[in-house]
Amino acid sequence: MEEIHIVACKTLKPEIDMVMHAQGCDYPIAWIDSGKHVWPDKLRICIQETIDVIPPAYKTILLVFGFCGNAMVGIKAGEHQLVLPRAADCIPLFLGSQKKREEYGVATVFFTEGYLHSETNFITDYENYQKKYGNKRSLWVLKEMMKHYKNIAVIDTGAFDPPDVVTEVEPYAKILEIPVSLIPGNLRLIDALLSGNWDNGEFLVIPSEGVISFEDSLLKEGVSSQAAPV
Repeated sequence: MEEIHIVACKTLKPEIDMVMHAQGCDYPIAWIDSGKHVWPDKLRICIQETIDVIPPAYKTILLVFGFCGNAMVGIKAGEHQLVLPRAADCIPLFLGSQKKREEYGVATVFFTEGYLHSETNFITDYENYQKKYGNKRSLWVLKEMMKHYKNIAVIDTGAFDPPDVVTEVEPYAKILEIPVSLIPGNLRLIDALLSGNWDNGEFLVIPSEGVISFEDSLLKEGVSSQAAPV
């Protein structure tokens, strides 16, 4: 496929690089810093500014994100066609589907290598709290922040060495008294997105001059994968 440009969360870099290598494609990629996810409005602005400077010769922009706190809502296609997965956040992109992510429930926190090294995980938060508040108070903040979680899952996507991530996560899991498990990943959504297989209802396709709406973010089964221009 020609005339493709990718805009992607840097958290997914190991997986995207692996899928691109397997497919033999070499699309240009604009990486968005993972720290922007803390502020969906800022993430939206950053993605929009990135889209706006991509030359119109790239007819299709693949957005490798979930809806991420509705950060995608309001993004305008401009002169491009936009394609993105129908996923609430990035986790379904590591597991293979939104349905698979939901099977683990809301009490599971997930890790990949990219997520471990991002600016938006509880380990990074805890280390920042220690610098700001000291050990005792930061530990209290961490336990309060994580009190509703019952499991930590490291997703084996095939793009990194899972035991290394488990080793880094385990000390914090022990502090929280939460078990760590290694679960299988599935990159079929990333593979389909990059290979152009967008017609199965798992992807949202926004035509040129279209805009991603709040209704698009609701992830209803059977919803059309085509959004009307505005």
